[in-house]
Amino acid sequence: MSEEEILSKKKSLFILTIVIIISLLGLILIVLGFNMTFCEYFYGNDVTYIIFSAISYLGWEIGLILLVVTVYLVYDKKFGKNLIFSLIASFYSNSILKDIFQDPLPWTRLDQRGFGFPSGHAQNAVATWGFMAYEADKKENKIFPWIFLIIIYLISISRIIIGEHDVDDVVGGLLFGISLSLIFIHIEPIISEKVNRLNLNLKIILAIAIPIILFIIGIGIFPNTDNHYGYIGALIGLSIGYLIENEKIKYNPSELEIKQRIINLAIGIVIVLVVYLALDLIPLDLGPLGNQIWEFFQLLIVALIAILLIPWLLIIIQEKLGKREKVEKVKKTESVE
Repeated sequence: MSEEEILSKKKSLFILTIVIIISLLGLILIVLGFNMTFCEYFYGNDVTYIIFSAISYLGWEIGLILLVVTVYLVYDKKFGKNLIFSLIASFYSNSILKDIFQDPLPWTRLDQRGFGFPSGHAQNAVATWGFMAYEADKKENKIFPWIFLIIIYLISISRIIIGEHDVDDVVGGLLFGISLSLIFIHIEPIISEKVNRLNLNLKIILAIAIPIILFIIGIGIFPNTDNHYGYIGALIGLSIGYLIENEKIKYNPSELEIKQRIINLAIGIVIVLVVYLALDLIPLDLGPLGNQIWEFFQLLIVALIAILLIPWLLIIIQEKLGKREKVEKVKKTESVE
């Protein structure tokens, strides 16, 4: 398969089949009056609520942040970067779609404000776990694509079982997620090729300007969504961090042994969690717009630390450990002599 033919006919047919099945199943359930049946059936069941709330966290903000950090530090930086882009694109489009449709949440969650259609968890699950399934399939892995697809399924039904969304919310989220992912998979290589031709200064300017423009468009034209647009700050942190790190630091997880990758992951997750929770605990109430601006800078800082500072620290640690190993080898050689 050539690079231009990113999705083979066989894969395209498989995806089309999934879309048709999701659409028909959702339509049948809605037409037959089962749109709210599953929400109501499990309503008040503490056991299922606890179990499926835990599953739902696989599509929650902190869970996705840790997933991306893991991919970036252990697997591949470029794929980790694209995974974040895919996720932020999904968050952003979902916020706009919820503002457009303004579909109320089901009565099982009337205690919460916001809109239901399309389900953000279902859409974001496709943008992350679906994108990972695509990557695993490219690597000709036969097991992980199915594991990732099962995770998408579990996250999606968890939203219905815990009463956060009805059937049409979740079906809409899955279909929008698939559509967005297909678009991203096709246009990302084209955009990356054009961006790579630019000089570093221009790349940094664009990395700052484009997210700010998207933030202004979101809060100015689509302000009624229940999602905040602060996560766009992560786009600046990611973009600038990736550009500088790739130019100056050049952390490469593929060159590391498994033991070192695990150590790096542990260090990275601890730092990200501490920074994320510390910033989140700062007691600020700046009003609707002010809170979004604060969240913008929060996630900018978290992303910059995860993409730039942590790889830099890991490189320093590796260099010091390498020097120590050389000294120990010299001492052993001298003692033998």
